[in-house]
Amino acid sequence: MNVHLKRWLAVSGAAVVITAGVVVGGSYWRLESNLKTVDLAKEITHARPPATPGRPLNILLIGKDDGRSDTAMVVQLNAKGDQARVVSIPRDTMVPRPQCGTNPPAAIAMFNSAFSTGGAACTVATVEQLSGIRIDHFVQIDFNGFRDVVDRLGGIDVTMPEAIDDEKSGLHVPAGPTKLNGTQALAFVRTRYSIGDGSDLNRIKNQQLFMKALSEKLANENWLASPQKTLELADILTKSIVTDTEIGSIAKLADLAGKLTALKPESITYVTLPTESYLPDPNRVQPKQPEADALWTAA
Repeated sequence: MNVHLKRWLAVSGAAVVITAGVVVGGSYWRLESNLKTVDLAKEITHARPPATPGRPLNILLIGKDDGRSDTAMVVQLNAKGDQARVVSIPRDTMVPRPQCGTNPPAAIAMFNSAFSTGGAACTVATVEQLSGIRIDHFVQIDFNGFRDVVDRLGGIDVTMPEAIDDEKSGLHVPAGPTKLNGTQALAFVRTRYSIGDGSDLNRIKNQQLFMKALSEKLANENWLASPQKTLELADILTKSIVTDTEIGSIAKLADLAGKLTALKPESITYVTLPTESYLPDPNRVQPKQPEADALWTAA
């Protein structure tokens, strides 16, 4: 059996676009069996924002690290599929958290506590409450899988705005152009204490810079030239991700990817949720109003 995979996933700080190729024999079923899913309709029982026609397609990207969600980005794809905006949500943002399963709602909690409380479904529900927008799908990727993907791609070229000498993450790179391997890339998107003021906002800048470089590499290099390379990359990714059930198959991921064929790296913009200091705890932030609400309504 031949199964054509067009680009089946987008994860980039706004979009990681995963490629298409021909999977022969039992390969399709191996990839299919790798996938893990969460049924949002069963997990989120309260009323959700409406899925109105003509609005952007909203995909929540979650980076999972040691059982926690250290990265959350909302990719908003316009109706034509040729423009996308990626909104990063700082993990230290203090927000209301809705009820998640048997866990009662919290009047105020750190944003990334939603994942440790109720997994991806709770994070989706928290983002929807925070933004007022419907999250159509989510893709959760394990950071170890992220590292392996970068290595399979042969590293990612990044221009470092400043030198990083960070003992906590183990990253030591000079300013200027450099190629990051998987271990270095993982350290780069984790680094915060040795850059700027050490806040999560600086780490988000690194993550957005890296995801832009990643999307450019995937777009500029012909990964479709070798079905074997495509299959190896797909095998790594399908073992490393969790999605909602609505896109939880190779065929459905391929269908979603079909909506991304008109999207180019230069058509992706990266923004961060506007925040301000959270007075009860200077190590935390809170959404800055009215700018935060205006960001979501501007999509």
